[in-house]
Amino acid sequence: MGSEIIIVPSALLMTAYVFYVIANAFTRRQQLRSTTDFQTKLLDRMGNMGEFTEFLNTEGGKKFLNTVGSESGGMAHQRVLRAFQSGIVMLCLGIGIFMYLSGARVDLDTYESLGFVGTVSAAVGVGMLVSGYVSLRLSRRMGLINGQQDAPAPNEIARSV
Repeated sequence: MGSEIIIVPSALLMTAYVFYVIANAFTRRQQLRSTTDFQTKLLDRMGNMGEFTEFLNTEGGKKFLNTVGSESGGMAHQRVLRAFQSGIVMLCLGIGIFMYLSGARVDLDTYESLGFVGTVSAAVGVGMLVSGYVSLRLSRRMGLINGQQDAPAPNEIARSV
């Protein structure tokens, strides 16, 4: 009787989470598709390089250039932050399991099972922290993260096109 109390809500929550992830992915895909279609149509309407240069020198052109250029930078910030957050949570979970095991009196099978979960959780947490650090260093080196959030596009970019 006791196992149903945990299994049924867990199964329902897992199913709800799977539907949430699928719906979120579908929404992001549709949003990306509509943004890409709009930008493609806008670029197709430009007749020659002169019109495109004039458009980029307007306020709307600068906003357009910022949205096109800042999407990858914003995603780099989010991915690095998500890696650090997940790594900290997983590492704390592993440490918490080990702290529980140090003071609890459980049988050998339970101890080994919880020890395995704690070890895997701590290892995944450390791996995500290392991954986040490496991603941060690489993103800074490649110019995706430079400490300036939503920096305006310099006029030299618009003139060079």
